[in-house]
Amino acid sequence: MCSTNPLNVFKGSDALAQFFDPDQNPPLPLVELPDALNPLRQDGVRIFAKMLTQLPAQNVKSLPALRMLRHESGASSKRIVEASSGSTVLSLGMVARALWNHEDVHAYVTNKKHPDSLKLLRFFGLNVNLYGGLAQQEPYDPKGIMARLRKLATNDKNICYPGQYHNDHNWKSHEQWTGAQIWKQLPETRVFCSTVGTGGCAVGTGTYLKTQNPSIKVLGVCNVFGDPTPGPRHFPNFESSPFPWQEAIDNFEDVSSADSYRASMKLSRHGIIAGPSSGEALHGLLAFLQRMKLEDKLQNLADPATGEIPCVFICADLPYQYMDMYYKKLGEEEFPNINNENLLHCDQDPYDERWFLTPVEAMRLLLESRPVESVVCSAPSAYSNDQYGSRPELIVLDLRPLDDYTASHVTGSRNNPLRNAREDFFSDADAVEERWHEMRHALESEEWSWRNGKTVLVLCSDGDSGRMATAILRAKGCDAFCVEGGYPALTDNLGDGGTKVTGCAKFSA
Repeated sequence: MCSTNPLNVFKGSDALAQFFDPDQNPPLPLVELPDALNPLRQDGVRIFAKMLTQLPAQNVKSLPALRMLRHESGASSKRIVEASSGSTVLSLGMVARALWNHEDVHAYVTNKKHPDSLKLLRFFGLNVNLYGGLAQQEPYDPKGIMARLRKLATNDKNICYPGQYHNDHNWKSHEQWTGAQIWKQLPETRVFCSTVGTGGCAVGTGTYLKTQNPSIKVLGVCNVFGDPTPGPRHFPNFESSPFPWQEAIDNFEDVSSADSYRASMKLSRHGIIAGPSSGEALHGLLAFLQRMKLEDKLQNLADPATGEIPCVFICADLPYQYMDMYYKKLGEEEFPNINNENLLHCDQDPYDERWFLTPVEAMRLLLESRPVESVVCSAPSAYSNDQYGSRPELIVLDLRPLDDYTASHVTGSRNNPLRNAREDFFSDADAVEERWHEMRHALESEEWSWRNGKTVLVLCSDGDSGRMATAILRAKGCDAFCVEGGYPALTDNLGDGGTKVTGCAKFSA
């Protein structure tokens, strides 16, 4: 906990190593929850979130990753391997780069992992190695992935296997940093709570806090058996841990995945942005406190001096990579509605401003594609052949009503009449959907006309209909354009910019 870097600036060739070093950073935030997230506030309970999500790697595992690599002889030049699909191996990859610019880090991951998780690992530069069988394996299963990696590192001295589940530097990193920070920030802490994955955070932080005040209660929170939340484990899978958890952890709570995701979402909506593991810790803490209240034992936890019960829980992860799971685990009623949801089922083709021509640009395209009896151009340099090239097979598709088309149109254009749309119809979701259905039906009947690489220029009455038509045509592979402002803007512009077009070869009335 650095007091010599008050401006939080990291300079020099080792700036990243400084940034990842907790001893050169101020303590991570400890934030009290509002009453809306603390139903026991009237009982003297105060709950604080320890924001390990604000570590450089934005997760709890960067502390053990740092200490494990620092204490692994020759790690800077070895292949680093870890059985992890998330925070631990991500942190190992970032810390290895920060310390030594070392990139040979390998994640061993279950083949049941969602493809998006694999993309995340690869985004951060990790080499992904898949394994089959049980996804969440017991660390000392002789046939499990961790046993295989231990054997690999034993037989090959060029392999570094930190082994988060059995490496004492895991839990000692939290004894060194997390516990020390919490005690300095909130020495009146009475209850400490963390989820239990490897157990490093709960054991290390609990061990430090108990050396300062043996009456502090340490709560470990686990998954409900058969109902996993990413990160934590169920208790039967944790009992074999070699860490001194029996001395450090006083009580355990099991929390369902749905309750974990829901508590995480509530935290995030109040500005404590935290993932499902963090939500599991909070829900487990509240369940423990509620049970103590029902058993009339809540005051046994109180600070004798103040009568209050300050509690700290760990925010260990962020929600973003698990977003799909929130919608699978929680009911639709827990999320705000999407207004104008009908727009998700129409007008989905992308719009691109490069396809929307100014009237002058549209005239240039027309002039290149068909003969004109008389063209007077006082500023010919305004027209360049570079942007569009020669398009001798230009099809002009006019979507205006028949009466408007009959009154005036581009000679040789095709008319597929649509009724006039309301002004600014994009402001009305129902009008957009109605126009889109009309447009799609109209364009399907014209599909034959732009095959074999022909270019289409769409003309409409309002400009917006042309944009929609162009997007639909482009999605079909057609080289389509439209005119900003539609046909009225095109005709209004005939006398602008030094351009004058006369004779029936171009426009017919």
